[in-house]
Amino acid sequence: MKIPPRISVALLVASIVPSLPTHADYEVDLDLGSLPEGITTISGTTAEFVTDDPLNPEEKITIGGKNNADNIRGSENALVVFNINETLSWGAELVHQFTLDAPSVVNFIPNLADAEGDPDFFLLEGLATDADLLPGKNVATEGIWYAFMDGVDPATETVTLRPGTYYFVVESYSGPDATPIVQDSTFSIDIEVLPALFPDEVSIDLGVLGTPLTPLSFDTFGSDYDTQLAVFSSDTGELIEQNDNEPDDGGLGDGTQSRIAFVDGLAGGNYIVVVAGAGATFEAGPVTTVGGATGSVVLNHTASNTDPDAIDGLGTQITTTSPGEEVSETVWFEFQIIDSGPSSFQDIGKVADAFAPFELNTFTGTTIDTELGLYDADGNLVLNNDDAGGVLQSQLDFPTGLAEGFYFLAVGTYNTQFDPVDFGLVDLGGPGGSYALTHPNGLENGVLPAGGFDWYRLEVGSPVGGGGGGGGGGGGGSSPIQITSISYDQERDEFTVAWEATIPGPFLIELGTATDLAAITPQVNILPEVLAAGITESPITVRVPSNLVGEPQLFLRVYEDSQ
Repeated sequence: MKIPPRISVALLVASIVPSLPTHADYEVDLDLGSLPEGITTISGTTAEFVTDDPLNPEEKITIGGKNNADNIRGSENALVVFNINETLSWGAELVHQFTLDAPSVVNFIPNLADAEGDPDFFLLEGLATDADLLPGKNVATEGIWYAFMDGVDPATETVTLRPGTYYFVVESYSGPDATPIVQDSTFSIDIEVLPALFPDEVSIDLGVLGTPLTPLSFDTFGSDYDTQLAVFSSDTGELIEQNDNEPDDGGLGDGTQSRIAFVDGLAGGNYIVVVAGAGATFEAGPVTTVGGATGSVVLNHTASNTDPDAIDGLGTQITTTSPGEEVSETVWFEFQIIDSGPSSFQDIGKVADAFAPFELNTFTGTTIDTELGLYDADGNLVLNNDDAGGVLQSQLDFPTGLAEGFYFLAVGTYNTQFDPVDFGLVDLGGPGGSYALTHPNGLENGVLPAGGFDWYRLEVGSPVGGGGGGGGGGGGGSSPIQITSISYDQERDEFTVAWEATIPGPFLIELGTATDLAAITPQVNILPEVLAAGITESPITVRVPSNLVGEPQLFLRVYEDSQ
């Protein structure tokens, strides 16, 4: 009976240093090629045997019988962390190479009724071994999985693997070092290959959520089971922050949902936010263990200014999880933070509510030839102007306002070039001079050097925390109506929504598709389906109209009923 993995104990030897064994890496005995879907049966012995060379039928080749590794350790990429007891050893091995052309679930099904000796099975990502001084033996260092498959009726073992080349090694167990066993082993095993998915291959891309200056928030309020959240860097695999069971905070959450907020934003890069159930464990990688709770997922998140589906700066994703593999028990959402903004700027605060008109100009107190360019937080040029109204000064007029978010204003002199998609490439400013910038909050005075620019950050609505102005619900910030939870009953096709408000109401509940949402303007600010009107109390349950049942995405809004 073999001893399972355990913490090894290192012994200090005072004066005797064991000599290194002859060092050799594993060698491939049999190349199975690309494994097809279905079952491939392999059998044989770890003892040396001579067979025909498939590449040269007139020649013979010797397979097996080598003992290039006495023990196997898990690599950093091991599917389970293992370091098998170092006082155990293995003798002769048979090394198989195989390739997977697609992500696969691989079942190792033992047929050991006629096995002789004690074969053990290891999966490795490489052939390297290392001469380890302490146990005085060669140790394979790139193991990713193992199975002893001892007993009368050993169970099938399953691993999920990405495309690539792997090494399946059958080792003959030699027992404890103190009482070694000299033996070879025979074996027979079925390798079944089935299609698989990995979470990052089916992840949902939220797109660019802003710059390092953009406050971010993610929560699972509205989910119908006990959730937890984690945010990882997909560039490094680092686990940045996790949260479970966010306590009730003014009606937000019921104690089983989760929330993560980055008030100061995140550094530029690529990120993954993972929703998992209570009972799962997050690990760097990103990796989430299986065995957590599952159910209907609602992820609310800060949205990009350019997201056509966002309401008041808040985006919502609705999906489900189910027991099984990591890919089914968790949901991965990718997003990006673009670090291309100005290195320094002056913050002039909130200048208008979302879609409320406002203006910026250099008319008052400026005599030089100015230019203005306004960018959104993702670096896209919104509007620029050189000479307005027949004068050398500039004006940016927004008669229908802008969507909620942060914006960056560049003040330069003629001939400034405003790059359409990157505010880091604003270039070729003129001779400079004194100017005055007029904006809704007042007046800013500055002096531009030759070829220089001044940058200002302004807010439209209340982008901090993902909420905003206007009469609609669905986010934080200064909106008078805040949706605190939303859930969906798939069997009854009903939404239950709760909210808090700083206005007395009554309220109405609107519903629409992504197309309906994209058609909203400051002049026609409605979703077409009014599910309830004259509502004075929260929460309320509303039925989805039959013409919208089956739509992949629906958007619900709580709005002030002015009728």
